[in-house]
Amino acid sequence: MGKLEPVRVCMATTTFPRWAGDGQGPFLWGLAAGVRDLGVDVRVVTMHNPGSATHEVIEGVEVWRPRYWGPESAEALRREGGGLPVMWQKYPWVRAQIAPFGMVHTWNTARRGRDSDLIHAHWSLSAGAAVLGRPLHRRPIIATLHGSDIFRAAKGKTGAALTCEAVSRCDRVTVVSRALAQRVVEIGVPEGMIEVIPMGVNTSSFTPVAPEARGPWIVFAGSLIPRKGVRYLIEALPGVLRARPEYRLAILGDGPDEPELRRLTETLGVADRVQFAGFLAQDEVKAWLQRARLLVLPSTEEGLGVVLLEAMACGTPVVASRVDGIPEAVTEREGRLVPPADPEALTDAIIDVLDEEGWMALSLAARERAVAQFDWNHIARRYVELYRRVVG
Repeated sequence: MGKLEPVRVCMATTTFPRWAGDGQGPFLWGLAAGVRDLGVDVRVVTMHNPGSATHEVIEGVEVWRPRYWGPESAEALRREGGGLPVMWQKYPWVRAQIAPFGMVHTWNTARRGRDSDLIHAHWSLSAGAAVLGRPLHRRPIIATLHGSDIFRAAKGKTGAALTCEAVSRCDRVTVVSRALAQRVVEIGVPEGMIEVIPMGVNTSSFTPVAPEARGPWIVFAGSLIPRKGVRYLIEALPGVLRARPEYRLAILGDGPDEPELRRLTETLGVADRVQFAGFLAQDEVKAWLQRARLLVLPSTEEGLGVVLLEAMACGTPVVASRVDGIPEAVTEREGRLVPPADPEALTDAIIDVLDEEGWMALSLAARERAVAQFDWNHIARRYVELYRRVVG
């Protein structure tokens, strides 16, 4: 199947790389680049961040980031990791910026959508903006839900009702896992609207390295927020170090929980074995995944877990929670799945995966699954086929 006839798509999203190579929302760049390579004309409307350009073209993808607050340095909706629901809960004053952003996002989505064949909105907030702007753009809308908009924003009755209202008015809904599809049905979205298409990974970029190039590192990568479960990994670390004292833990990412997590490492006496690396560019995250022996994702909620796909593409085995969409990404052939919020189970699983005899089999299986199931070439084709069905 070669390149298809051009389709013009306006992607509306609250998260996207702030500049080329940025580590914020890299999976959305992966999707945009993937469908672009199949002949889709892509333009993106996203949230402005201090320091990012309001308009640029990145490798053929036109990106619009309209300002929504002044001065620029006061734009705070994505000041910390974890997304809008986290900022909403932690900083009540940030809520004042939601309405101005919503109006700016709605207008610009409609404006760019008018010159497109369809609008592809990511997360329920952008879906709502696309729906509100439909009288101006009059284009079909696909909404993709990734997890946080359902796990957090839709937990209360009001949030669930608003999410259902916005998403149900779209023409088609995609979700990144079957588990998330069930959650979306539970809030009232008709099942017949929903299609499961996971996010993907660039397996030509995320590649394995020689085993001897890896060091004694365990890695976590993600936002430092409660639902990522990092505290359970830190609580598991003393038991791991008793069995494998040569190992260290690298925590990649930032977020509101960082001060509490640092204190926990001090309390447990493992601070000298934990490195808080902060928010990193995508290439730096990839380098960590390639040098590590293991990735751990101890989430209590997770739509799918894109970092799992990235680790597996690097041939890095994983230990993750058996929750929501994670078992759809990882099986026991590529790592270990454990109950959420269970430090003792994490300890046992980590020690098991680090066993020298079984590690290579897990590594090879991880790479094989990433290439066969989650390469962007496969995922992008599914989206282009969906675009053409919706436009048709």
